[in-house]
Amino acid sequence: MSVGIPEIDEDHQKFIALINDLNRSISDRMTPDEIVKRLEIIIDDAARHFDQEEKLFFEWQYPDVSGHALIHSNILSSLQIMKKKFIPYGHDSGWVDAGVQIKKILIDHILKEDMKYADYYHNHRGSVPKNQFEAS
Repeated sequence: MSVGIPEIDEDHQKFIALINDLNRSISDRMTPDEIVKRLEIIIDDAARHFDQEEKLFFEWQYPDVSGHALIHSNILSSLQIMKKKFIPYGHDSGWVDAGVQIKKILIDHILKEDMKYADYYHNHRGSVPKNQFEAS
């Protein structure tokens, strides 16, 4: 799932660890408050990461900044909706389904959408001054 951009890959690895932590909290039947806390951490981290990516897109002159930003916004909205629905689930298969769905949303995004900007980054890096491709 590497995009070949170290600071982005580190964030993606952190996403996976946070999602695995959420899923463990569900399978370990932690309290709803603990599970929601872990989901909030994922949402906050996703928002921070998406903001960082979008800043890099502008630096790189990535042509689909607005389209990718819209996808980010939709993901954050979906996660917020899941969080609101989480409380009534209780400890049943609904929690597990939600955890799996969150993992699928974020991994699908990395594998499909993020690979598009990774291709752009790697293919255009030589035509733009190098410092525009380095994260600040």
